[in-house]
Amino acid sequence: MRAISQKTYHALFFWGIFGKALISVGEILFGLVFALFNYDTLYRVAFMVFGGELTENPRDFIWEYIARGFQGFSATPRLVWAFIFLSHGIVKIFLLTGLWRNKSWAYPASIIAFSFFIIYQLYQMIFTPSILLAFITILDAIVVLLVIREYRHKKDIVWIV
Repeated sequence: MRAISQKTYHALFFWGIFGKALISVGEILFGLVFALFNYDTLYRVAFMVFGGELTENPRDFIWEYIARGFQGFSATPRLVWAFIFLSHGIVKIFLLTGLWRNKSWAYPASIIAFSFFIIYQLYQMIFTPSILLAFITILDAIVVLLVIREYRHKKDIVWIV
């Protein structure tokens, strides 16, 4: 089995950061949506977007899964969701910017913060299983491993110089 080159790891690191940044922007947008709009408005918009599909095939497995997932949202106050999405998104953007700029503090801070997010997300999945959350958690774990690898490589370079 051939070892992966440092160039390949760095490319994976770059794309991992890029993917996390896109998700973080999405989290910030969802946080703003939850902060600005009440549940009734959000349900009306969701029905306008997805309602036609739901009426065409109301017993579709995917739509039933999505509908069950949204039922748990209204049990939690809307501003709690706004805080969760906004805080995660802003913290991640801050850390990802540090990684992008190759700041030495950003590597251990990102490893710690993303690891806490992973633990929290695993805890959440115990009570409210979610394919999306599982995907994000797996991506977080991959990014943590890539950040560790990149940080080790960066430290080796610093010691050599």
